[in-house]
Amino acid sequence: MIPSDVVSTDIAHEQVQFDALISAAEERAETPPHLGWRILITVILLLLVALLSLLLQPSRVAHSAPALAPAQQSVTDRLVLAFYYTWFDEASWSPDQLSDQPLEPYASRDRGVMGRQIDQAKAAGIDAFVVAWYGPNGDTNQTEPNLTALLDEAAARGFKIAVLFETDSPFLGSVDATTAALQHLLSVHANHPAYLRVDGRPVVFFWRPGIYGVDTWAAIRSQADPGYNAFWVGEGVDTGLLAVFDGHHLYSNTWNPPADLTATNQKFAARVNAAEAATGANKQWVATVMPGYNDVKIRPGSGFATDREGGAYYERAWQAAIAGGADWVVINSFNEWPEGSYIEPSAAYGDRFLSLTATWSSQFKGGTAPELVAASAAETLPVPEEPTVYVRTPILNLRAGPGVEYGLLGQVLDGDALPVCGRNADTTWWQVEAAGAEAWVFGELVAAAGPLDAVGIVDALPAPIVVEPEAAATVETADAPAVTVDAAANDDTAGTAGFTLTIGDQTYTVRPVRSAE
Repeated sequence: MIPSDVVSTDIAHEQVQFDALISAAEERAETPPHLGWRILITVILLLLVALLSLLLQPSRVAHSAPALAPAQQSVTDRLVLAFYYTWFDEASWSPDQLSDQPLEPYASRDRGVMGRQIDQAKAAGIDAFVVAWYGPNGDTNQTEPNLTALLDEAAARGFKIAVLFETDSPFLGSVDATTAALQHLLSVHANHPAYLRVDGRPVVFFWRPGIYGVDTWAAIRSQADPGYNAFWVGEGVDTGLLAVFDGHHLYSNTWNPPADLTATNQKFAARVNAAEAATGANKQWVATVMPGYNDVKIRPGSGFATDREGGAYYERAWQAAIAGGADWVVINSFNEWPEGSYIEPSAAYGDRFLSLTATWSSQFKGGTAPELVAASAAETLPVPEEPTVYVRTPILNLRAGPGVEYGLLGQVLDGDALPVCGRNADTTWWQVEAAGAEAWVFGELVAAAGPLDAVGIVDALPAPIVVEPEAAATVETADAPAVTVDAAANDDTAGTAGFTLTIGDQTYTVRPVRSAE
């Protein structure tokens, strides 16, 4: 219980305080000018705050707009793209499987990693990642959720994403499934603001479209993209799919035996141009550049390695793409680690290949190419008494005539000296003596020395190999021409290391240069 005298004292004290408050209020009421000034100042301050917020708001919106709405590209722009893979996790980085390691091992699902890789690509002049995609379904298919996340990360950074449609995906397997997956891609992912479009058309690259014929692809497109509202880029040595597709690329041009990169680019650019002339529709040649290749650890017994030469091979690939008249360039790859074609920073090379990419992408977009010092320029060549060429590539093809359409006779190795006995009219090929026989070598891959003015033009040339397209399936190895292959022989070995074919008395193993993750 509370004592009564304490209550009375408190009440009296509160009464005195209340009376004092009333007196103070009455005193303030008798001096209205002070209150008016305070109200006026308060109103002015509120108006200033409101005005300031209005002035600052457009600045914030303008600053964030580029990241939310990346600029649209045109088909005539010189785009630089890079193949990108999202199927890596913590178990992907075994030294037993890789020839090199990333500077920072990662899991593809990590959005922080996605953001870092996008920033690296942008700084190197890459316009978009072309992301391998297995389709929308499959409990273990991480390419679908990772594509969704990557699109969001790209939008936040003003970057673009396209899809590399994996036609042989383990989650597809039929024409109907392929059609449904393309419908999903074009109705869902392609509508994302970060998806790569040219002239408003979403770009889709295809891996191994050759598993279906032209008629089948025409039927698929009539259902998935009947208005030809997307831009389809096919792949492989068969350019016949340009009857349905809008562009063409070679996923890989680093072959075994090695290809003449310039001649290969020029050959396929000419085929794309011929398709454009035949169809009357624009057809895009997308040239591939690679820093090197090494799949020896994942394909023991059938893999091979192409030396990066400290970056020289990559630079020659860029030079060949530009010289071949590339409309776009696609880098194989940003992060294909099992096949050793990555340009992502690594333990062995640091960021050297990103730096080279920045240089060459700038030159490509500017329409010029920096001059390269030939691989042999730093060396002192001997001065032979007779015209001689010295091989300046790890393996060089010997051909029956001056062109990649001629038969492959054999190979010679880096440093070999070959006597010269003739040349073609524009001196792009040399006729040489090798193993007691005459053969031809590509001029850009050798260093010529001696009294070259005495070398005459060879007028009588053999006929190139011709293969009737209706007679059999065709394949190409390295820079070799199309060669007849028994289709039945391919059935048993298509899923393994490859299949064999014979040209004359030479036997070759042919397989796709691509891992099947």
